[in-house]
Amino acid sequence: MSARYVKIRGQTGQTWRLLEAFDGLKITLMRTAGLMTTYFVIVDYTRRNHKDVFNRPLLGPFLISGCAATMGWWVVWPLELLKSQVQGKYGSVDLTLSQRIAIVVRERGGFLGLYRGIMPGTIRSLLANGSSFVVMTFAQRKITELGLRE
Repeated sequence: MSARYVKIRGQTGQTWRLLEAFDGLKITLMRTAGLMTTYFVIVDYTRRNHKDVFNRPLLGPFLISGCAATMGWWVVWPLELLKSQVQGKYGSVDLTLSQRIAIVVRERGGFLGLYRGIMPGTIRSLLANGSSFVVMTFAQRKITELGLRE
């Protein structure tokens, strides 16, 4: 079940049903696959080729994870927009994804219309993912110092 579906329905003042919680599952999986692939490729590339940046305390992990996640969101943002439309029952519920894309491009700002809301998403991604990676790096270091991992 999608907690985001429940959140979006609540934000738009709509009720939700258990079976409808799976609306948008296919597009969510496509979005997540693209997002996570982009994120891990960038983090792995940076770890292998720019160890000096990766090993800087605080700033290195913050920038690497924050930027990698943000680039991932930029890649998949059109899918995020469409997922929100599907889960929020925006427009006709019978539209295919390609029809939804065509409507956004034709009626809501061209290609850039697929990136509506990207700035708040960018800020949130940079701060949340950068901070999370800093905390994870700190926790890993402490666990190692305590002898709980090699």
